[in-house]
Amino acid sequence: MHTLPCGRKRPSHSPKTNWRKILSEYLKSEGHRATGPRDKVAEVAFQQPSHFEIRTLVEEVQRRFPEISPATVYRSVKTLCDAGLLHETLQNHTGVTLYEVHEDGHHDHVVCIDCGEIFEFHDEGLENAQNKAVKSLSFDAESHKHVIYAHCTFKK
Repeated sequence: MHTLPCGRKRPSHSPKTNWRKILSEYLKSEGHRATGPRDKVAEVAFQQPSHFEIRTLVEEVQRRFPEISPATVYRSVKTLCDAGLLHETLQNHTGVTLYEVHEDGHHDHVVCIDCGEIFEFHDEGLENAQNKAVKSLSFDAESHKHVIYAHCTFKK
């Protein structure tokens, strides 16, 4: 595990192990066929750090598979999102949209403004407060993205 400039350990990430089965079932249900380029894009996507820019994914795919165009990567990411394997998660501290592997269970994010690293957390008290606020305004929440942009105060 790598250490960040502040001395924290970089958050760990484990790739989704059953993505091939999920993708295959999704494609079949939609009447699409599996393609080699899409599988290669998915393979590279699931090897990315926990949160990644699509530009970074395009660069890595083209480094490993120069025959795959950026358009194929973009189309593949959309398909992977539609299949529930990836999702557009947040914007980093510079406003660039990031993607992450879809996991069961909800989590929120803290983005370090100093190094750009993203930390995931879940706080039931925060979730309850958000739900209470939404109900008090006469809404039924469908989903939310809670992102905190913060300066690191971690002491080594």
